[in-house]
Amino acid sequence: MTRTPLFLSDLCCCERLALWSIRCLVSRYRLPYCHETRTTDGMFPASFRPVLDAAERAFEDASQHLKAMGVPPLDINPPGSQGLSAMEERFLQGIQTVQNEGQKEVFALLADLFPERLMQGYVVTALALISDCMAGIGHWLPRHERKTAGAGALSSLARWKKIHPADMRVLWPRDVPPSWAGRTLH
Repeated sequence: MTRTPLFLSDLCCCERLALWSIRCLVSRYRLPYCHETRTTDGMFPASFRPVLDAAERAFEDASQHLKAMGVPPLDINPPGSQGLSAMEERFLQGIQTVQNEGQKEVFALLADLFPERLMQGYVVTALALISDCMAGIGHWLPRHERKTAGAGALSSLARWKKIHPADMRVLWPRDVPPSWAGRTLH
């Protein structure tokens, strides 16, 4: 079966943030703290910096381990690349799996890429740290088998599993929450 290549334009915003984070941490491209937005590394609050540093170290440990074994490096594109490598797609699936099912299942997901358990551990650690940062700012990669989803996840669901929105219960945002109806703010 031939793999259909994915591009940045095929991803929802949460997946783009995850991919951008992976690419920046693997290539050691980090953005400084921004005083205006009070964020670091683009979208993450400054308090997440130590977690992102730990994820970067885990990717660096994985790269060093591959180098010591004489194996090709991680197949991760630079931050500005439009296409996705097969490894990047697998890492996105890993983040989605960590956020929805837990870390244990990610080891099985990575087993054919990295047969050695130590190497899997480095990558799972990095992906789990990125997923925690993403969840901390409200970005969640949806579990694709669900029949209920937020409106923002529809493009991701339609791409991963040929799901039609009419077959699902979609959680659309409301204009005014019921608890605020008829009240004024002082």
